[in-house]
Amino acid sequence: MHPRIAANSRSSRPVSGAASQRSRKVTSVDVAKKAGVSQTTVSLVFSGKATGRISETTANAVREAARQLGYRPNAAARALRSGTASAVGLVVRDVTHPFFGRTLRGAQKAASEAGHVVVLIDDNYGRGEAAVEALRDGAIDGFLYFAAVPSPAMRAPGAPPIVMVESVQPGLPFVRLDSEGGTDAAMEHLHHLGHTRIGSLRLEAGIETGGQTFDLRHERWAAHLKANGVDPGTMPVGTTSFDADSTIAAARALLDRPDRPTAFLCDDDLLAAGMVAACHQLGLRVPEDVAVVGFDDLELARLTNPPLTTVAFDPEALGAAAFELLLAKLQGRRPKNEVLPSELVVRGSTVGQ
Repeated sequence: MHPRIAANSRSSRPVSGAASQRSRKVTSVDVAKKAGVSQTTVSLVFSGKATGRISETTANAVREAARQLGYRPNAAARALRSGTASAVGLVVRDVTHPFFGRTLRGAQKAASEAGHVVVLIDDNYGRGEAAVEALRDGAIDGFLYFAAVPSPAMRAPGAPPIVMVESVQPGLPFVRLDSEGGTDAAMEHLHHLGHTRIGSLRLEAGIETGGQTFDLRHERWAAHLKANGVDPGTMPVGTTSFDADSTIAAARALLDRPDRPTAFLCDDDLLAAGMVAACHQLGLRVPEDVAVVGFDDLELARLTNPPLTTVAFDPEALGAAAFELLLAKLQGRRPKNEVLPSELVVRGSTVGQ
């Protein structure tokens, strides 16, 4: 069982008025009655137009009434009334990566509760910026940039607001994962198992973005080696793309070295799976000959042989948090930057089966 997954227990209780209300579709009229405000006030709150018109206390009362009643604004109906899509754009570096899809799901869920929809945009490693800029003046309220960097045009006066995801840019709110804590846990785990020579398989795109996430992982990897008396410069470091053939080739080049490390920290579960596959091709046992650690805890991590030890993140929570920051900007509130936790999940690629 995944250590982060736990069932929520619920005690039996009589059906309340709010619960019986859910037997039919809850409307903004119901929310207005419960909050003691007008239907117009409810519409202002969920359209993001409440700032300067109603107090924050009243807005919070409306949101709480909506939560208790299970009210969900109908984005499609609102779009027909307003003539806008009430959409936000999620710009990702590579739309094919499964982590982005799960982040999109979290953002979509949070957005739907606020009457918005999320449009997925493939930045294609910086080659899709023209498409992003074309949407800037359309029906896009704001953008979430995931491991992608907005162009100067996207930050010009009058451009929609931007929230950074897994990256930090001056003057922009951000939400990111605790890569430092995750790397620390992974390296401490490997050191505890007796590994001192720990190599690294890095993602080229992470390096190219100047991306803080992968840089932070690499910095913590190097710091742990130094703390254990090993010069990071003597440890093999490979780079690769998400392509399976390229990843296996890069992993084999590291494993073929006469000074082969006894463990590898990989930037991503896909890279870690490639390392495991390369070990099998070369007749090396995992973890007896080579231990492997990845990042993300993708579904793939449970399917490799042996299953991957990995640093687990919650991509849906990441997407939801990113949207909430953007919603705060849209509503005239000050967003608060967030760093979401990580957790090491230990499986057979480091401790055997």
